[in-house]
Amino acid sequence: MKFSYEFSNLCGTVYKDGNLIFTSDSTKLLSPVGSRITVFDLKSSKTITLPFETRKDIKCFTVSPDNTMLLCVDVEGRAILINIHRKVLLAHHNFKKAVADIKYSPCGMYIAVTHDKHLQLWSCPFSGGGGGGGGGVKEFAPFVLLRTYPGQYDEVTCFSWSSCSEYIACGSRDMTVKVLTRSPVEGWKPVTLTGHKKPIVGVWFGDGSADTVISVSRDGGMFQWTHSSATSRWSLTDKKFVNQPGNVHVSSASLQNKLLVVGLTNGQFTLYDLPECDLIQTLSVSQKDISTVTISPSGELLALGCRSLGQLLVWEWQSESYILKQQGHSYSMSSVSYSPDSLAIATGGDDGKVKVWSTETGFCYVTFNEHTSSVTDVTFRSNGNVLVSASLDGTVRAFDLFRYRNFRTMTSPTPVQFSCVCCDASGDVVAAGTTDTFQIYTWNLQTGKLLEMLSGHEGPVTAVHFTQGLLVSSSWDKTIRFWDTFECKGTTDTLQLSSDCTTVAVRPDGLQVSVATLNSDITFYDVRLATPVGTIEGRHDLWPGRSKHDLISAKSQKRNHCFTALCYSADGSVLLAGGRSKFICIYNVAQTVLLKRFEVSRNLSYDAMLEFLRSDNMTDQGALDLMDTEEHCPGTEVPLPGVTKGDFSSRRTAPTINVYDVQFCPTGLSQHDYSSNIIIRKLYNIITVILHLLLREV
Repeated sequence: MKFSYEFSNLCGTVYKDGNLIFTSDSTKLLSPVGSRITVFDLKSSKTITLPFETRKDIKCFTVSPDNTMLLCVDVEGRAILINIHRKVLLAHHNFKKAVADIKYSPCGMYIAVTHDKHLQLWSCPFSGGGGGGGGGVKEFAPFVLLRTYPGQYDEVTCFSWSSCSEYIACGSRDMTVKVLTRSPVEGWKPVTLTGHKKPIVGVWFGDGSADTVISVSRDGGMFQWTHSSATSRWSLTDKKFVNQPGNVHVSSASLQNKLLVVGLTNGQFTLYDLPECDLIQTLSVSQKDISTVTISPSGELLALGCRSLGQLLVWEWQSESYILKQQGHSYSMSSVSYSPDSLAIATGGDDGKVKVWSTETGFCYVTFNEHTSSVTDVTFRSNGNVLVSASLDGTVRAFDLFRYRNFRTMTSPTPVQFSCVCCDASGDVVAAGTTDTFQIYTWNLQTGKLLEMLSGHEGPVTAVHFTQGLLVSSSWDKTIRFWDTFECKGTTDTLQLSSDCTTVAVRPDGLQVSVATLNSDITFYDVRLATPVGTIEGRHDLWPGRSKHDLISAKSQKRNHCFTALCYSADGSVLLAGGRSKFICIYNVAQTVLLKRFEVSRNLSYDAMLEFLRSDNMTDQGALDLMDTEEHCPGTEVPLPGVTKGDFSSRRTAPTINVYDVQFCPTGLSQHDYSSNIIIRKLYNIITVILHLLLREV
């Protein structure tokens, strides 16, 4: 089938929440991005996103010792088992409670899982050869519960296996550490180690022995416990504290390399050697608290993730240099543009930053932060050497992609807010529309001189495009206008629409334009005759879901949804459309029929993903989803009710998925022997990602 799209990569964000894991050879790093896992190849500098998705956002995951099996658990405790090499989904499993930590045993035959106040031991398919069976083959019951360890008075937060896979040390919020055995041992009683004054954030066994336990608490206390064979008792042999400002948020240890790294709430990390716990290095890497840290098996690399900033760092502590330093947009992404050679993608966000991503590697290689307000639109010059962006700060800026600098800043005589921008075919003229004065400004890119101010629209300008020597603009005043900017004749034609216009797209040959309106219709116009040639009613194609706040059904919500992004294919035969829905639609232009509709995401962590809500979640006080059952942590800020942009802090709000921009590959060919590829930009309100989908002809 021609329009059989296959997921390929996830760009625009590198880390959202959860733990980080290095492969055994320390050349790859696995990072959770929403409900998917992205693999960063540190050797070849490429990213690959696995084509599997959990039911909700990933909370934690683990990899088998031979790097064959991947087990991902979402925030509700639902897990999927994946064969990494074959990229095959083997099994689903439900732990029925939220999981804080999960790890394979060193032998690879068992999985330990935190289960509220308990710790559970499960058997799993053995991913290696010899003894254990499975070998990555599907089984009827791949998970079998072997033991459940009770005894904690609060939630189990972390645990660690011994190198022999016979002992487990677990830490809890009740400030105690327990030492457990995998198999029942005659005369053995679980050992409880006390002394910490804050919840435990990390616990490990000593290298090559189960007679030493090292634990770290939130207040920075690092305790070392030793078991005496003569007295068969555990004793506290060493006690040290992290003398740094801020509390300990996360910690990780590599006992083979005798290293311990601690992440603090002030954005710093500290590196210690074991067992003396002497300070080796301290570095501030973020402005927010560090969410997760991990040490590579070789002991040379440290990986750190910051959830609030979407930041991922790989630090080589011996040479004191960054191996990987990536960060997505801090707030929502507002625009996306493909370079003419299809090798780069430019994105603009509400954080005022413009980022350029490589389509081959998936990495961001340059970030421009000259804007002081939200970036509303970005576009490339025809030669691909210049990137132009418009912002609400009243400036249109041009960036040199050779020297990576802002070489031109274009403004208006009076302060305005720009909503859209475009360049002509020669790349010498730049046009931008406004939201407050309803005017369109044109500049000469070479000199930065203001050429003309076009007035006529009676509402905010939503899109501008050059075609056939004319400038096409759309507005909320229910009109699209054609302007002759080169001969200074002003408006040549005005087309009246039946509803407010949300966006407009121009066919590559410049002979046709498509207009999306607020009533979910898409209308095609002939540029030369200025007459409509076709109409698509897309109300039934968007098919919105029902939000937990909605008092009416999803079917009745169709009138509130419309298309906000349009894009023609390279040959102009099909049209790609996205809007206030989780669906992307592909239409045949000549026949005005729907060819394909596919779902952007199935992550239920976002609101309005289901058509029908479950009635068993309704109570006398309202829906269970609207109740915040968790208490706010001391010192956290709670924003005002109704905030839809910015830092959500600790308020439990479910973001929604909206497609605000779509782009076909300008060349029509990709670098991976596929027939075409597209970029889909999704707005998640909290974190935004770009889906890089490749079109394969089957």
